[in-house]
Formats: sequence, structure tokens, C-alpha cells
Amino acid sequence: MINLRQIINDIDKGIIHPIYFLKGDDYYLQNFFIDYVSSKYFVTDPVEKIFLSPGYMSGKDIVDKISTRDLFSNKKIFIVRNPQKMKGKSLSDILSICKKPSSDYLIILVNDDWTLKSTFINKIEEAIIPIDVRTPFDKDLKKWVSYLMKKKGKYSDDYVKQALIDIAGDSVGHLENEIEKICLFLGESNEIQIDDIMKFTIWKRERKRWEFLLALGSKKYSKSITLGKNILSKNESMLSLLIPLHFLFQEILFFLIKRELFSGYNSYRVLPPSIKKKIPFFSQNFELAELTQILNFLGEIDKRQKTTYTNDETELVQFISYVTK
Repeated sequence: MINLRQIINDIDKGIIHPIYFLKGDDYYLQNFFIDYVSSKYFVTDPVEKIFLSPGYMSGKDIVDKISTRDLFSNKKIFIVRNPQKMKGKSLSDILSICKKPSSDYLIILVNDDWTLKSTFINKIEEAIIPIDVRTPFDKDLKKWVSYLMKKKGKYSDDYVKQALIDIAGDSVGHLENEIEKICLFLGESNEIQIDDIMKFTIWKRERKRWEFLLALGSKKYSKSITLGKNILSKNESMLSLLIPLHFLFQEILFFLIKRELFSGYNSYRVLPPSIKKKIPFFSQNFELAELTQILNFLGEIDKRQKTTYTNDETELVQFISYVTK
């Protein structure tokens, strides 16, 4: 798999391939690439981007649309989303087109589910090196934050960039929306500061929770104890922590179940981006039966919290010990 920066560099050098295969579900990066290659391909010619999806038309119609020759030889870009959902002969037809693409147009195939494996996907990847358009990890996300700020004529330090990633780093598009919102209220100032972020979020309080969940998911006993006790000393309670703890371990359980079934993973829980991105890593620390026991343990704590007097710190320390044993 090739990274987006590398392929952009090739395009800047005038190297434009007749077909591309985007793999990943960050829609901002998908659209960024499509728009970028379009600008270099069409230059001053009329822009004609044709979006095709097997969810809205038959595979045969998609193949016919691409294969039909234009008498006026106008440049076109065909964007085919999730081509693996095409059926029957159209799959082999689109594969043949990909192996011997025409110079009359560009084709961009887009597969949202980067974990998906199939005979068709394997054959496509033998013909075309996929371009990685998954949401980047934090190091590269900071570069996107800098880019998005620069577009708005703004800048910030690394601490602020990391805060934005903690809040909205589940996708580059989410980051763009968050920066857009902050810039609307920033006025003439060119620098985004941490106070500007805190006006629109509960980031400072929430970040302590996130750090605690990250430590617990990693089974780091000492760090979990330190962070957990600190949270309880800042007007939090064991009861208020039960919901995010349930979400964390239900998400890890859900990931493991989906992996056992060899199907794609999509997050449905209300967890911050910094936690969601770590779920595959956390899953390596737990077994299915273990997660079920942890969720039962949380259920017992919930009952005690609502029916009897309990000491929050004692409950939390016992739970951390149970998880990290």
C-alpha cells in the first residue's frame, strides 16, 4: 500500500496513472485525492467527474458507462465506489478494464473497508497498488491539522494540535469541521490557543478520562491507579465512570467478535477518537470470556452504587486490579 503523500508527489511531477485504487474510510482524504488529481488532470479543460456506485445502479450499467466511447473525446474521471459490491460478469469486466485501462479517461476505485478481503480485491491489488486513505495516526494527523489551519491563515503549538486530535481525530473531516468552528469565533487573531478550544469543548476534564481509559485498556496497573484516583479527586465519582468504562469494554468485545467472524469492524460506541483508534491494540490484551467477566463486574458495581453505600476509591482500585491482573 502506498501513502497519499507519495502519490501526490508523483502527480506533482506530472506522473498521472489511468487508474487509482483508494483504500480506507476517511472521506476527507478520499475527496482530497479526487479533487487534487482532477485539478492536475483537467487543468483548464472542463471538469467532468462521474460518480458510479453499485448501490444505485447495476454492475452492467457501470461497465457500460465506463466503456462507452465519447465522440468528442472529452476528458472524464470515473469514480467507482465499493466496486466489490458489483455482481456476476460485471466484476470480471471491471477487472479487465483495470488491467488494460484506456488513456481516454481516469478511473478511481474507492473501497471504504480497508480490512475487507475477497478474490476481487486481491486481483485488483495485483493490478494496482492501493493508496492508503485511512485516518492517519496522531503523528501524521498533526501535519493535517497544520495544513487545515494554514488554509485558514491560522497556526498553533503542538499542545493545541494534540488537543484537537483528542477531540476530533477520528477523521480529517471532523478535524476540519472543528477548526472551522473555532476560526469562526476567533476574530482577527492568527493563533489558536488552548483557551479557544476550551470555549467550545469540555476537553480539559474529558482528557483526564481519556488518559485513564487508555492506561486501563493497555493494562497498565500503576498508571491506571494514579489517573483513576486523580479523577475521583476532581469531582468525579465511580458512578459517573461506569458509562465510559462500559463503552470501552463493550467496544473491545465487539471488535473481537467481529474479528472472529472475519467481518469488517465499525465503531458504534460514543468514545473519543483517541480511544477508538486504540481498540484493535487493546483487543490484543483480552480474551472474549475475560471481557464478559469484566462487564459483569461493572454490572455488580453499578448495583452496589445504587443500593448500598460504597467507597468509590475502593471500588475503582478493586476494578483496576481485576482488569489488569
